[in-house]
Amino acid sequence: MTKEEIRCGFRAVGLSEGDVVLMHSDLRTLAPARVLKSMPDYGMSALIAGALEAIGKDGTLVMPTFTWDSFHDKETVVFDVANTPSEVGSVTEFFRNMPGVIRGHHVCHSVAATGAHALDVMGDAIHPFGEGSTFDQLYRLDSWNLFVGVSFSVCTALHSVEELVHVPYRYYRDFRGSTVVLPDGTEIPSRSVEFLRKQGYRNCFEKMEAVFAREGILRIGKAGSARLINARIRDIVDVTRALVEKDPYFLVKE
Repeated sequence: MTKEEIRCGFRAVGLSEGDVVLMHSDLRTLAPARVLKSMPDYGMSALIAGALEAIGKDGTLVMPTFTWDSFHDKETVVFDVANTPSEVGSVTEFFRNMPGVIRGHHVCHSVAATGAHALDVMGDAIHPFGEGSTFDQLYRLDSWNLFVGVSFSVCTALHSVEELVHVPYRYYRDFRGSTVVLPDGTEIPSRSVEFLRKQGYRNCFEKMEAVFAREGILRIGKAGSARLINARIRDIVDVTRALVEKDPYFLVKE
């Protein structure tokens, strides 16, 4: 597994110079464990370098660096942008610590990004998925959503539909009294809100791959041994929104 193989795989599913791409990945799917163990940093730098080469110097690479598990059910929290680790896998934690990568300020749903539109995709750190959020910005920038060895079960962009439509099984909570520590040490009050599921509901995002396949919006390929799925976030949101506006419970299990 080399960065050239990864770059070629990513190009084959639609990425090109200047693109903005939100990447979800599972490093373990790219190559056998013995191969990953033989590579520097288990192949994380090769994966990221391949992605950056696929989109070029004018592109923007974005990854989730969420802290939802740690913070979503706490009354008040301290989110240290530079030091609170990402909970979304080793690749995202490695990426957010790379030179030139910046991170957003949303208490639970921050992202890390590097490239021409890195600042743009930070959003306003208020809503997790709705207007003004990172996902709103990704929609406006006509970004790609690339899945490397993972399925639509981890497609966070689908949550943006839930917030835009204001589905009845979610509710808002704020983080009043919470603090965000900026990378320079400055402390500011959190402005973040969350759009939480009510008890008894569970999302069912896996079924969306078949829906999107029927709509013809998916590009399928391979990098190393990992299956790739790539789609425009705008297509993901528009197709799903039409379904959820007809049936507000379309994205949850019965």
